Amino acid sequence: MRAAGSVREPGEPDARARIEGPGGDFGAHRGDAWCKALVECLTLSVIGGALGIAFAYAGTKLILHLAFHIEGPNYFVPISAAPSWPMLLFALGVSLLTGIVFGIAPGWMTSHADPVEALRGANRSVGGGRSWAQKSLVIVQAAMSLVLLSMAALLGQSLRNLEHQDFGFETQGRYIVWINPTLLNYKPEQMEPMFRQIDDRLRQIPGVRMVAPALYAPMTGDSWNNGIRVEGRPEPGAREDTGAGFVRVMPGFFETIGAKMVLGRSIIEDDTAATRKVAVINEAFAKRFFNGQNPIGQHFGPDKIKYSSTYEIVGVVKDMRYMTYDYKDPIRPMYWLPEAQTAEWDDPAYKSGEIWSHFLYNIVVWAPGNPADMDEQVHKALASVDPNLVPGIDSYSEVVGTDFQQQNMIATLTTLLGALGLVLAAIGLYGVLAYSVEQRTSEIGLRMALGADGGNVVNMVLRGALLQVGIGLALGIPAAIGAGKLITDQLFGVKPWDPIMLTLATLLLGLAALLASVVPARRAAGVEPMVALRNE
Repeated sequence: MRAAGSVREPGEPDARARIEGPGGDFGAHRGDAWCKALVECLTLSVIGGALGIAFAYAGTKLILHLAFHIEGPNYFVPISAAPSWPMLLFALGVSLLTGIVFGIAPGWMTSHADPVEALRGANRSVGGGRSWAQKSLVIVQAAMSLVLLSMAALLGQSLRNLEHQDFGFETQGRYIVWINPTLLNYKPEQMEPMFRQIDDRLRQIPGVRMVAPALYAPMTGDSWNNGIRVEGRPEPGAREDTGAGFVRVMPGFFETIGAKMVLGRSIIEDDTAATRKVAVINEAFAKRFFNGQNPIGQHFGPDKIKYSSTYEIVGVVKDMRYMTYDYKDPIRPMYWLPEAQTAEWDDPAYKSGEIWSHFLYNIVVWAPGNPADMDEQVHKALASVDPNLVPGIDSYSEVVGTDFQQQNMIATLTTLLGALGLVLAAIGLYGVLAYSVEQRTSEIGLRMALGADGGNVVNMVLRGALLQVGIGLALGIPAAIGAGKLITDQLFGVKPWDPIMLTLATLLLGLAALLASVVPARRAAGVEPMVALRNE
């Protein structure tokens, strides 16, 4: 036995050679180490891909449930949630490619590691360059998570604002009765008397306060439109927007749906075939065609100057949202005509449109108490007028809610994705911080051996972690504002730099980062100083 530091005998291999051997560490070839690291990455990527397919299937089922309101085993859904074989193969290919790409760098680092240095410094603190790389990952992840969380909050609030905006009419306690009088052998002149009978029978239902048939009610998915010509005005230019929607209604329509008159009067029983032809317009119509003037008593007509004196304006109603699209656009001009009045046209196309406009498809029923068996009672009432009338009936609130089914689905998915992003951010921060604590085990043990207690260690780890997260949030706030400006066109009633949304997102992400930092900090406080120093 020789003393330490003595010269080795001739022919005796040195320590490095004994450790490395002819092919690498403990005789292993560098290629073997590379392959081992690559196989590990590929295995993890395949497992991740399989889990991703399972989550994708569950997410697709959720989307279909939100989109089609699945209510039972016999409910038909036109799309299957099961993934197709091409998609499965594509997902497998992406997983393998990810494993190869992200396995090359660790494999190269492992195969080129110095065995002696690796054994000598296995538990030492992480080097400065690598430490800054890890800190940069935490900062970037915090910033990107704040941007994603802020966008989810903005979009979710915007979609909620769309659904709960002021539509200009009431839906509570109202029902929509759907009929198709064109399927019956009625003539246009028989429509008005038939709807008067329907009014009388429906009003006899206990709890019904008012009834109002209409060509189509607000947000029921229909639209009839004309160009407008105002009496005393020249022919408008080719590029001038003169379009307006129109609806034919029975008396009491505006009162039944809770619309507010702002000028003049509504359509009443005195508006008959023998009186002057009248119309009620909305505020958008008055603003576009009579800006700055009192529209009451003015005349207009459809499409041609020779028809410009057809209707006399007797009232202006508050704007109502009628269309089931372009919810963020201003409400378009509209006018309402009495069912009892018919205009005489010399153009065959206008005559045909006038005839078919008297066949009203919707009946709004106002029953504030939501009477029981409403569906059955409506069927009986309409059958007493004509047995061939087969109505459908829906709550007006449900009709409007159905119009926002897609928006609700997007809002729900946005919220879920925001929550998922928050969870992934917390997991990612935990992983990076836990690895950083593991690399600093020897440093922490040395600090504790020199007198630092567990509280000092926890404060040190938390202070470093929250400093990195704080820098990421500081960088993420302007990035989130910039991203909000990019989606301004998709927002409704929300500013792209909404301070409440941004503050909530920042606080929520900060709380998630704090929770993700607590576990590594407590683990660091539990390090045994002598064990850490012995390993060193």
